[in-house]
Amino acid sequence: MAIQQSEHCLGEETILQDIVVPRCSGKTIRVERGQVFRVIAHEGKQVVDLTFLNADNYKEHFAAEHSAVLNSLQGIGGYYRLTKLYSKPPFENPMATVVDDLVGRGDRGGVRAGHFMMCHCSKRLLEHLGFPGARTCSDNFSDAFREIGLRQEDTYDETIFNVWMNSWIGDDGGMCSEPPLVETGDHIDFLAEMNLMAVISVCPDETSPCNDFKAKSLRFQVLERG
Repeated sequence: MAIQQSEHCLGEETILQDIVVPRCSGKTIRVERGQVFRVIAHEGKQVVDLTFLNADNYKEHFAAEHSAVLNSLQGIGGYYRLTKLYSKPPFENPMATVVDDLVGRGDRGGVRAGHFMMCHCSKRLLEHLGFPGARTCSDNFSDAFREIGLRQEDTYDETIFNVWMNSWIGDDGGMCSEPPLVETGDHIDFLAEMNLMAVISVCPDETSPCNDFKAKSLRFQVLERG
């Protein structure tokens, strides 16, 4: 895995970690409360399946659908954009706040805003699509959780933030997808509201438009703002 780590100042931001995660792979990155976790479209149109754990209590997991409902009730988001990321019941704590999101603001995405709060790809899903044996985000998450001593079956990873995934539910109830609206160099920033473990799958799918039919690497940074 090609990982670059550095610490240097960029304006009023100090970059504490700067990591390029290769295509088709998983990774965990710790983010302390008050720090910013940045996802960067390093090589163009590529999505990342993202979830968070409380770094001090791995039983507290991010809940995408629950967060979408709470954001909708507050008028700050929904299934295609989140402002506040909440943990699953019985915790229901704010885990992170999206503080910068060019795609999610709707500059390119309009009503759908270019994200999707749903599940990730798995072996059975790919089998139904006619690609048995293909690598999946489920495989990436399994590798990522292993880095912090967890088994995937002991986590709540099926509910995730599909960052930049340009998908939606059609009128017939089916899932629709188009290439991501993100462009090279775009980013999304999450402000950690607690000590977090970011759990990452750089989506390996090359069978659909979700990565514009080609899997690519992504860049991640942990920032401290003055």
